[in-house]
Amino acid sequence: MILLLSSTAPNFAESTLEENEAVAKVPANLQSYNLFLDKAGNSGGDGMITTIEPDGAQEEASILSGVEFRSDDLIGDIQIFGQGSSNEVQLYVYLQFQGQENSKADLTFTLNSVGGPTYTETIELNDPCTPGFLGNSCSWTLNEIYFSVPADGFKVEKGSQLRLQIDGSADCEGQGGIGAGDCDVLVAFGDMESANGFSRIAMKANALADSSVRVHAPGGVWTDAEKLEWEPNHRPDYRTIQFSVDIRDAFGRDDIHSVNLVLTSPSGTQSIFDKEFEDDDLRLDNNGLVGNYTWTYDAGIPSGEYNLTLEIVDVQGHNVIYNHQGIEILEYGMFLSLPVDQSDDILIAPGQQSSAEFMVEHTGSASTPMEVEFELFTGLPQSWPAPEWDQPMGYYLSSGGSFKIATLTIEVPEDDLSDTPPNIEVWARGFIDNDDGVREEVVVEKITLGIEEVGVYEEARLNVYEDEDHQIEIADSNRPDAFDETLSHYIDSESFEGSEFYVDLFNAGFDTDQYRLVVEEAPSSSWTFEFFDNDTKQPLSTQGPYAITSDVGSHEILPLQLKIFPPSNRDDVDIGLVTVACYSVGDVDLISRVSFTVHRTFGILAEVTADSDGGQEIGKVGPVEPGSEVSFTVRVTDSTEESGENTWRLISPGKLDKNTNQDTGNPSYGTWDYSMVDDNGSDVVAIRLSTGQYTDVEVTINMRDRVEAGNHTLFLRVTEELTDGDDEPRYFDLPLKIEVKESLKQGRIFVERIPELIPFLPNQEQNIEFRVENSNNVELDVIISAQKLPDGWAASFTTGGSSDSGNTILLTIPAFGTDEFTLILTAPDDIVAGRNAEVVLSVEPLNENISTKGLKQTPIFTFTTTCEGLDCIVSAALDFQSPQTIGLYVGILLVALIAVYRRGKASARLLEQEYEERLEIEKMSSELVDIPEPVTDEEEEEDDLELLEELEEL
Repeated sequence: MILLLSSTAPNFAESTLEENEAVAKVPANLQSYNLFLDKAGNSGGDGMITTIEPDGAQEEASILSGVEFRSDDLIGDIQIFGQGSSNEVQLYVYLQFQGQENSKADLTFTLNSVGGPTYTETIELNDPCTPGFLGNSCSWTLNEIYFSVPADGFKVEKGSQLRLQIDGSADCEGQGGIGAGDCDVLVAFGDMESANGFSRIAMKANALADSSVRVHAPGGVWTDAEKLEWEPNHRPDYRTIQFSVDIRDAFGRDDIHSVNLVLTSPSGTQSIFDKEFEDDDLRLDNNGLVGNYTWTYDAGIPSGEYNLTLEIVDVQGHNVIYNHQGIEILEYGMFLSLPVDQSDDILIAPGQQSSAEFMVEHTGSASTPMEVEFELFTGLPQSWPAPEWDQPMGYYLSSGGSFKIATLTIEVPEDDLSDTPPNIEVWARGFIDNDDGVREEVVVEKITLGIEEVGVYEEARLNVYEDEDHQIEIADSNRPDAFDETLSHYIDSESFEGSEFYVDLFNAGFDTDQYRLVVEEAPSSSWTFEFFDNDTKQPLSTQGPYAITSDVGSHEILPLQLKIFPPSNRDDVDIGLVTVACYSVGDVDLISRVSFTVHRTFGILAEVTADSDGGQEIGKVGPVEPGSEVSFTVRVTDSTEESGENTWRLISPGKLDKNTNQDTGNPSYGTWDYSMVDDNGSDVVAIRLSTGQYTDVEVTINMRDRVEAGNHTLFLRVTEELTDGDDEPRYFDLPLKIEVKESLKQGRIFVERIPELIPFLPNQEQNIEFRVENSNNVELDVIISAQKLPDGWAASFTTGGSSDSGNTILLTIPAFGTDEFTLILTAPDDIVAGRNAEVVLSVEPLNENISTKGLKQTPIFTFTTTCEGLDCIVSAALDFQSPQTIGLYVGILLVALIAVYRRGKASARLLEQEYEERLEIEKMSSELVDIPEPVTDEEEEEDDLELLEELEEL
């Protein structure tokens, strides 16, 4: 043990025992201390200042090189005072001055607190000792140095050190030669071998000033308010006093020798107890000693003020006494409480009578009778009848230790109870006849009760426990969310007497009621159940499928036992939910239910001890992103009863049909990656275990990206490996739960046209089927509408098998699923053959839990047209939006312009030719010459032919 209490307290001639007393937290009269100079410790310096008398070897040091002594760091403030009327701190130190005759030495002594005030004294040595040639040694001289300190002393603060520094110089330094001898000034400390004494510092202080004692009820802590008043005839639990001591010695715990706690009678002549704290009673706390002492006083102890003192003796024999404030044993006392079977709430119901009982006890002096009157301090609504006490004149308590039960009756009206107060406060007043014969109130006690309005009958509250001591609760009908009903509770398949679960049935109603219990849900019909009264261990009577309880009083608890018998058929369901329903007999509409999961085992057990997310629910990981890797640490335990080893094979979740079958699991689980390794990282296929042995396996699961959001449960099977094929292997299926986050991303909704493209005729309606694929991992509601249509076109939507259509359509598409819709598209009657029509759809997803902002898509689909007949030609000719039509008219216009231009040019040449011909004719006429027939110009004919060809091309 680190703590050392000295077995004996040494006496010193310099110390004086002073029998002065002090109140706790106030220093006692100052004590004379000797602080010894000893060999160096852990405080630094050349030596140590300590309160413990040195017991080792003598130490020496040269003052000419400087010598420093330090105390340990103080664990509390200490005020250091001088001794005598001159207020001087005295230093007694052994010195030896070696040097030549007539040599001198000047020494400086400095006493201070590190970082605090400093006090310095100097002396001169002029009587050196010269060691002889034959080895004669010099003697040690005791020197006294006096430090003058203030009358109120000086403080060395907590955590600081007291320090003594000695420096010096000698005028024989540097002198040498034959016969010169040594020149030095030495200080001796530690256990002096050549002298009967010690180098020490003498002063006055109170190193124990911070020590104290406090008084509490049991369980109180140091900072709690003290309890100084106690009652002589209280219950035993209320007659136990806890005394706490905290011993603080500024010089450290090793300076403490003994600690005693003393309680004396009010007269001071009798010791009630004198407790000496042993080593085992005290413990270290922040370099101090703390401890508790509990004392239970006898009933009937005389009243009065008892004296409490704390006596501490340190290693130097200082006896410091602290007088604590007195402990008062009261003459008059009263205790008001509720009987054991009385609730803290008064139950009321419309038109019913309620009552509450109060227990009043005389806890004062045994020789003093008392009368007690009760008062309902908090009034009830004025419309209510006045409450009544069973003894309105009061209750007589003959002496300390006597008690009475008082009953308050309240009549509750049938009207509206909305003005009912939330609670009531009851006062009990104690009266005595004093010495003058005058009735005097001496004590008042108060108690508060809540008021709870309930129905005459209420739903029962069911609490289910796994153990008989009711320490492991697994379900609560009033707080179903407080427990995970899917958590497995194991039942051995060979438990022929059934596995017990314990149910507390609480009647929350105002009146007595009976209840009918039935198991509404079970893993399968092969599982059987039976209810028992847990007090009598007798089965409850039954009526058909129901177990009938006995009468249960208002706000009383009926303890029940539910035995569950698993099926013997191996092919039956191993795990499932059990739901117990409880019906009120008084009101059949009042039903409460509670559920929990049972799991049949076959001598092998697997449990998840840790998982990769480190959440509160061990065995369930998530939520995690799709494609994540998760892991579970699984502990496999052999729970068979027979001796010997068994081989157990682990079947990966990806290879268990139960996981990958469409009816019982999900085929996609078979595409995930799985690994099972032991603590060494080696793959695990099979393990060998004896009864009670276990091994840990790390199961890692790497999911694919295409995984639906929500909870996924996969089973890890541990099965027995048998050599005899006729036996049925034992096994255990451990559920591993993974929660996948919802993931909704842009571009993961795909719309495609299913049928082949058929050109539209004028005014034709076509039903075009589309398929929508949701590649997100959550179910989506998708709104589809036509965002943009060509002029004259019309669109509506419908789904397969429906005759209704509209401008929009809503599809609910599961995660990674598809759905179809039909677009009813109608072309106008003036379509142009070969002209494409573009339809822009709006595809907008919706989800209650995830924001879909910015996820709208607008796919574009193109449809072709065709047309025949004169109407189509006219429409095409009038289609001024078509580039071809515009090009045609531009071409015709150009041809016309060219034709006009060429025709004009030809006409001009013709006129000119005709003019020339007329001149020639006139000339010929004049000459009487015959005129030939006109001939067509070949160039003009070629121009006309080119014009016709261009028109044909257009």
